[in-house]
Amino acid sequence: MFWKLFKSNDGTGLNEYIASILACILGFSVGIHTGWTSPFIRKLTPSEGYPFEVSSEDASYIAICGPCGDLIGDVTSMLVVDKIGRKNTLIYLGIPLLISNLLIYFSYLFPWLIYVARISGGISMGTFMTIAPIYISEISRPAIRGKLGIFVVFSGSAGMIAVNLAGKYFNIFSSALIFAAIVLSFLILFCFMPETPYYYLMKGNIMGAEKSLRFLRKRKDVKKELDCLVEDVKRQLSEKGNTLDLLRVVSNRKALYMMVSARIFQQFTGFLAFTMYARSILTDSEEIIDPESAVVIVSFILTFIGILSGNLSDKFGRIPLIVSSTAVCTITLTLFGVYFTLRDFSDVDVPIWSPLVLFTVHYIMLQLGIGSLLSVMLGELFSASIKPKAVCAVNIIFSLSVIVTAKFYQICTDYLHTSVCFYVFAVSTLIATFIIKYYFPETKGKTLEEIQMDLRGETRRRSKISISIF
Repeated sequence: MFWKLFKSNDGTGLNEYIASILACILGFSVGIHTGWTSPFIRKLTPSEGYPFEVSSEDASYIAICGPCGDLIGDVTSMLVVDKIGRKNTLIYLGIPLLISNLLIYFSYLFPWLIYVARISGGISMGTFMTIAPIYISEISRPAIRGKLGIFVVFSGSAGMIAVNLAGKYFNIFSSALIFAAIVLSFLILFCFMPETPYYYLMKGNIMGAEKSLRFLRKRKDVKKELDCLVEDVKRQLSEKGNTLDLLRVVSNRKALYMMVSARIFQQFTGFLAFTMYARSILTDSEEIIDPESAVVIVSFILTFIGILSGNLSDKFGRIPLIVSSTAVCTITLTLFGVYFTLRDFSDVDVPIWSPLVLFTVHYIMLQLGIGSLLSVMLGELFSASIKPKAVCAVNIIFSLSVIVTAKFYQICTDYLHTSVCFYVFAVSTLIATFIIKYYFPETKGKTLEEIQMDLRGETRRRSKISISIF
């Protein structure tokens, strides 16, 4: 019965949603890996049932093993995605995550397995964030690409919520087995999903592309769309796709500058730095709610805001949402700076609820725009010939920006003043607002080839296959 639903030719395009959701089971597991240190690193003690004592210094090394693996994954993805395909790369990504969870379970034998587990999981994280936007953008029609692309962000947020909840009710070993079972379910289910039509055409397999399109669109007649894709991919592959072509080709160079600057600006909104230090930021509001519960509640809200963001971006556009997001975040960052300035350098009685309200508003607006939609645009702006290399380069910048902003926050707090960090981030976010508004192209409702033509400054042919559903 379920398989007949896949195979029916009702023209709804439901399979695009199913393929994206199944791909993002891996994203859910990546979110679990990302958030694992928050609830479980404090459980690495005999009092919590762990057979070894892990010092605070050891714990810090465990925490940074994940980002190290992340960088490895970024480079690995560039090397394999055009050779084995987007689908197969995602499937193979499940293996390091599965190994990671199993190593955590068996770390009761040797504690150093935790380090290996974190690096292994980090490899999957880096590669997923590179490949998933490519896979989803290449299987989806322009009319719903924003909705589907946002699943990447949604799945990661949901995974971080799940791991924090698991930390309250399960120990390290039982949770590791549960998380391993989730990865295993992905490995089984995603095998039934198709490779992208773009990848088939890159390999000259027109029949494979047609079969993939029929499955995804749930239509027998896909000739018109297939002909357009053949023409688009042929044109894009006429570019050599060498690493240097990222700078030589005008459209690639523009897209690279845009996405690198956008990723840097994204982190200078405090996107992940404030998440790492949420406990200290919300300390003043703990009379109202304890910081840990506040973070979980805000994460729940952000998960659903992410879904809303995808739908709104397909209706109103990516750029208006991102600009609105950064404009409001500039205000919240400035108010954060004012709050800490008044608290520490004046006699003004500032409300204790201020950090909680500002934190919530700030992250809601981040998720509505620049925090989520950059992942969608990352899969849209680069041509097929250069996309893996470009996305790899952008994600390396992303990882390095996380390290820099997190360290910057710690330096400000320890040696300058907390408000300095917020004021610097506010100025950076204000600059981002104007740069994104006036220099970034809108991608809503456009085919991937039309986006390339916009970047090259050519007159584009409007797509006639952007049929809206749902």
